[in-house]
Amino acid sequence: MRLNRFVLMGLLGPMAAVACWAQSAAAVQPAAHQPPALAGSEETKRGVQRNTQNAKNSDRLRVEMIKAPAEVADALAGPPQCDADGNLYLKTTSDGIAAIHKLNGKGERIALFLKSSALKIDFSPYFSIASNGYVYELVYPQEISRYVLVYKPEGSLKSTIKLQPGFVFMPYRLAVFPSGDFLLTGLEYDKDRNNRVTWPFNGIFSNDGALRKELVLEDDEMIHDLAASGDPRVTTAQNPSSNHAVSWGAAETGPDGNVYLMRRLSPAIFYAVSEGGTVVRRFTVDPGKEDFMPFTMHIAGSRIAVLFHQPQTGEEIIKVVDLKGREIATYDEPVINGEQALGLAFVCYSSNPDRFTFLETAEDSKLELLVAKPQ
Repeated sequence: MRLNRFVLMGLLGPMAAVACWAQSAAAVQPAAHQPPALAGSEETKRGVQRNTQNAKNSDRLRVEMIKAPAEVADALAGPPQCDADGNLYLKTTSDGIAAIHKLNGKGERIALFLKSSALKIDFSPYFSIASNGYVYELVYPQEISRYVLVYKPEGSLKSTIKLQPGFVFMPYRLAVFPSGDFLLTGLEYDKDRNNRVTWPFNGIFSNDGALRKELVLEDDEMIHDLAASGDPRVTTAQNPSSNHAVSWGAAETGPDGNVYLMRRLSPAIFYAVSEGGTVVRRFTVDPGKEDFMPFTMHIAGSRIAVLFHQPQTGEEIIKVVDLKGREIATYDEPVINGEQALGLAFVCYSSNPDRFTFLETAEDSKLELLVAKPQ
């Protein structure tokens, strides 16, 4: 049975609620959000036809279900990730205990990353998998400073990195360069303490937390101005300090060593950023349909898969482009018995051939992996 697909916040990650500029030791607290309900199905293998409203160049997807042996789909928090070997990483918060679960392609747990740090952590908006298998988790403790926890591939904590940009900011997305340095993007307060509109911030940090280079991207001012005007695509009247183009974006490291940063606008804006802080290229990915917004993206080899969805109808499409933004394929979400078949928990993308892995919930509340392949 399919569950509510419109509960999005747990996958997008928490947003910080900022009442005012406060240069104090009090941490900025996140707004509370419920975890997403994942889509469910009673079928184990299905061949499906594309929606009759699909674009002419859209391809068909065949859907298969893999049931995870023991994992319970409980309190999923934050966007799921995967590594180059196809292992899946899911963060959950159950009974006040947060952890990242590492599963193989069969859904079997092979590692557990628990927050063994002495920090008292309020929440974590994002984590990233480095090319060496280390996990970098961005965390907000009960203080004004922000940290990155680094875990070894088997799950033990390697280091705790205190971010030291020299000012107060709210980081939301990170991706790791091959050297261990990482790109962080988030929101910075305006110099006017009475102005609640924040500015996009992008910086490359060393593995000791020092800010090596701050980046001003081409569309940062435009994104700021959208929030300042109250544009509902990026902010809300209840929380004018939010900017969803930044906080609900995505970031992953490509095989070329560049970080690919996505802004949540439609068309989706991408930047390829080198470890030295150079913007190698900027490109956009257009869903080709009105009012479809990017939800997340994943990189496999020399390709990027971007999941778009229509917030009111729940319809979805997947756009596949190369690392320069040139379109390769478009896949419309399969529709079975009048219901969309995939859901929003897009966890992994593999290429050659294309393979898209989503999360679902079975009738017994166990986790299932839904794998969609071109027919």
